[in-house]
Amino acid sequence: MSRPIILDCDPGNDDALAILVALGHADLELKAVTTGAGHLAGDRTARNAAITVAVSGRNVPVAAGATVPLVRERMIAGVLDLHSALDPERPELDAVVLDSRHSADVIADCVRQGVGTVVTTGPLTNLAMALRRHPDISGHIERIVTLGGAWGLGNKTAAAEWNMLCDPEAASIVFGAGIPITLIPVDAAAQAGISDGLIARVEAIPRAIGTFAGELMRSLVSTFRAGLFGPYRMPLNDPVAPLVAADPTLARIVPARVDVELAGRFTYGRTVIDFAGKSGMPANADIVVSLDETRIHDRLVEALLRLAEQKLS
Repeated sequence: MSRPIILDCDPGNDDALAILVALGHADLELKAVTTGAGHLAGDRTARNAAITVAVSGRNVPVAAGATVPLVRERMIAGVLDLHSALDPERPELDAVVLDSRHSADVIADCVRQGVGTVVTTGPLTNLAMALRRHPDISGHIERIVTLGGAWGLGNKTAAAEWNMLCDPEAASIVFGAGIPITLIPVDAAAQAGISDGLIARVEAIPRAIGTFAGELMRSLVSTFRAGLFGPYRMPLNDPVAPLVAADPTLARIVPARVDVELAGRFTYGRTVIDFAGKSGMPANADIVVSLDETRIHDRLVEALLRLAEQKLS
């Protein structure tokens, strides 16, 4: 039986890939896509999600949500490919009509209708807002699967990862909600990269799905700059979240305590991941510490191929 999920995201090229994977995966049933500000401004992330759903040929609600963080000032992404995929504006591409509801309310409505898994690949503002506006839903969310945070170096500041830094207060609310959470830190996500072979397999998928997904991947690769301690090639990042939600055996997962730093002068937004129980606080998350890259690639291609075949039928 397929698992019903909500995907909360901030497209972004890797978020768009995550939407396609969630739509095509045989073991997932994507009930709604909710968007907020993050990779781009809120109006752009919503339109990019609407474009992606239109390309897929599927009919799922797409809703716009938070345009600013709960407390801090809005951040602007520093690395964009302004020539391809969804970083530049694409007025020539069709888009589905946006749902009139706010993302936070769509999340709550879906949870009340039995959707037990919330997958997030952007800042956690919408989910935090949903938990605050609709406190009754917290007992009905079976699991949150979120890509973000880091146990090591940050990818936006020396201490903090982008999704968490965009809205640390929202992240703190989510991790403090008592809901089972699977966290995929960027340290682990880096273990599943975008290879030339993977791009070739994706571009061989028929028609619009293969073409669009291939463009998204090539755009991501074009923005990649290797760091001193970082991965040697562009990670897939966001598509890993729905894949792990569908099949946790793609990852090695261990329990840990996660707290989000809200007061540090140099560490604001850092996810403090305590694997060894040094804080004396109970574990509140399951942490992905490694990924099976070969199987991740295979499952991603299978999901995109299935989506393409559904569109052709």
